[in-house]
Amino acid sequence: MKKERNQSIWRYTCCVTLTGITVLLLTGCMTPDPQTDALGGQAQDSTIKAADMKAPIQVSDTIYNDLALPGSPTSLSAKQISAKIPYKKGEQVKLGEGLPLFSGRKDHRVAIDQMKITYLTIPKEKYTLTGVQGEWMQVKNQQQDSYWLPAWYSLKQSDGITQTDPHTFTVRTGSKLYLTPDSTITWPSDQAILKSAFTVAEWKDWVGVSIAPRIWSKEWTGYHHALLWIKKRDVTGQTPVSDGWFVSEPSLPISMIRHLVDTKLNQTTTTNQVAKWLGKPDWKEQSRNLNEPGDSMRVRQTWRYERHDAHVLLTFNNNGKLTEIRWNMPASQDNEADLRSYERMGTFSYITQVAVGKSLPPTLSWKPDWVNQGDLNYTFLQAGTDDVLLMKGDDGGFSGMHYDDSYYALDRHTGKLLWRVHNGYGPAQAVLNTKRDAVTLYTSYDTDRKQYLDRVRHINLKDGKLLWEYRPEGQDKRNNDTNKKNTADDRVWLNGIKAARNVVIVDIPAAEGSSNGWIHVLNSSTGKRLWTKKLTTGYQLVNRNADEPYVLYQEKNQLVAADPLTGRTVWQVEAAPPAIELIENDSYFDGIHRYDPFASAPLGRWMLLEDQWVLLDLTSGKKRSQFPARTGQQLEVLNDGMVLIRENQKGDRYGDYGDYTTSLFDPNTGKIRWTVDAKIERGLREADQLYVIRNGYPASVDYRTGETRWDTQESVGANQYSTNQGSYLIIGDRLLLPRNEDLLVMDKKDGTLLGRVHDVVMGAPEHRDRDAKNGMVNRIDDMVYVGSANGRFRVLPADLLEGEMSF
Repeated sequence: MKKERNQSIWRYTCCVTLTGITVLLLTGCMTPDPQTDALGGQAQDSTIKAADMKAPIQVSDTIYNDLALPGSPTSLSAKQISAKIPYKKGEQVKLGEGLPLFSGRKDHRVAIDQMKITYLTIPKEKYTLTGVQGEWMQVKNQQQDSYWLPAWYSLKQSDGITQTDPHTFTVRTGSKLYLTPDSTITWPSDQAILKSAFTVAEWKDWVGVSIAPRIWSKEWTGYHHALLWIKKRDVTGQTPVSDGWFVSEPSLPISMIRHLVDTKLNQTTTTNQVAKWLGKPDWKEQSRNLNEPGDSMRVRQTWRYERHDAHVLLTFNNNGKLTEIRWNMPASQDNEADLRSYERMGTFSYITQVAVGKSLPPTLSWKPDWVNQGDLNYTFLQAGTDDVLLMKGDDGGFSGMHYDDSYYALDRHTGKLLWRVHNGYGPAQAVLNTKRDAVTLYTSYDTDRKQYLDRVRHINLKDGKLLWEYRPEGQDKRNNDTNKKNTADDRVWLNGIKAARNVVIVDIPAAEGSSNGWIHVLNSSTGKRLWTKKLTTGYQLVNRNADEPYVLYQEKNQLVAADPLTGRTVWQVEAAPPAIELIENDSYFDGIHRYDPFASAPLGRWMLLEDQWVLLDLTSGKKRSQFPARTGQQLEVLNDGMVLIRENQKGDRYGDYGDYTTSLFDPNTGKIRWTVDAKIERGLREADQLYVIRNGYPASVDYRTGETRWDTQESVGANQYSTNQGSYLIIGDRLLLPRNEDLLVMDKKDGTLLGRVHDVVMGAPEHRDRDAKNGMVNRIDDMVYVGSANGRFRVLPADLLEGEMSF
């Protein structure tokens, strides 16, 4: 079973998520059951343990070993099987597909529905024989993972197995189930368990029986059905399972459908077979990216089947063969043990995801005006003009790192790609000019030359035409050094760029390793240098965009506003370095303001000056409002200018929801309006309601008092560690909110979950929270602009959501 290239990263992601890092990667810390679990957790004495599990694997050239499992009546069958195995140690074993691979050898002391089978054999996988014990043989796959399976399946006679359509069945009292036909390892037929079993195969006078696992997934590990055998004469009756499992009337229990899917569907299954067995899908959508960051995107078609108690998503490759099975289950008493599991077998994936809430959102149709398919996972809107959308693409690499990101432009009316610049591994920035007709790009890596090469380019927004380019002194010397390759210490020559009114500000270290620096201020229209200034240790540029009237920098206990054309100081404010760490340096913080990509930025900014948060007028330098700053504090400016202040009462940067209080601060009066014992974030005010994420779940609070009006803790559920996937958007009486893999639609009056938008795939943009906050979901006039986690960006008419969607 071929593991993914970045399997270690997948496992690490899941582990660190439990300590506070949000992951939109569905993997798992999956470890196969240890061989010492052969008895499935049941009591056993030390003698049995030693004989069953610790006996050495002895393999000769003939692969003969007559050590039978304890409790087996005789080793004769084991000897016969061993003698017939046509393989020697180290040789590749030919196996059929879909055979259960066990973590250890099993016998009657393990219940038939507790085999804990984590993998099935797959086509084209190479298995090498490493040992035989009794009726069992041990094999290793190409990744050197070891598994056990009955040796009978390696014999030529097992080729005679005939697959049959699934049937429910009844058996004679006292009959037995066998590991393989004529095996000495047997189990009594448990009538209660067999009520949910199926007959799925025949071999001579034997019938193959599929047994569903008691628990399908637990603690990041998924389990599969077991295949046992019963004598045909012991089967007293069989009833075929009708096709159309998801649409049949009366409907089948979801546990039965899950068992049927696990038994019958594999990577050779075609769309025609799925349509026959499950019925026509409720929806067809584009899948998530099936490849890892760093590889070319692989987005395929997904068939979606929906019931209130489960959704199953089946994804097919370009040849119409199944490549992924995903189950979405609601939180319930039955599913409480199921967390999530991710299993990769070659190019085939099994995923189980249990929702944090008790409701699964039904899919709602919303036809877009146009859709652009990008080549990187995340699509964030950076800025918009009447005719052009400036976009950022990001591959969503682990913990904010990336193999590639890009800036590109789309025609706002058609979605046509106008131009694109790939940035590769290195840091990159884009700042729009004051006229909003051109953009300045800073890139640190040249994807054509495949080397680190800092470039500052000013290009036309509509066609990508280069208008001017600026290279700092020393750049050529650094890159032309004949005996020195780029290293981690000298890859990035520039600290980056900023913008102010009609200028671009280039931030350059004074020397390699120096904490001093130079700012070169360029005319944004021509690229010509207007003035320079050397700044001392601890300096910081604080400009945000080209709407700001002055070049802003902190140096020597001063916040200075300089004229962009001359460098002359216009105003300055006494401001010693703050005693606490800037929250905007925290990559998990999604930013103080939510910026509108289509509008000019406000000229009032909350800034940390010494021990105070200060609302500063950027035009005059006057302080409009302020309040004390403390460690463990975050602030969020609402759409009406009011401020949510979140404080961790332990003074930590991170913590549980119970550690937080949230206050609403009025900058006009300088007073706190209310305080609640909860972590409230991502607020959007409308009239007297404030739509928020409260302790990890969507909610509405009274704007005047902070009291909760409605919440979705039960229906949608609470994320323990919440990543900002995008902001609230109001469309008539409905709320849009990116949440996990869906774009949710809720009734804004009472929080009722109405559904999810068709064909929109969201993700968890870790360390990209600010891009998601501002650029994932936006509205201008009568159009809604929606990004995704599978490279798609779409524009949807708002009136269709209001008037024509039926719920």
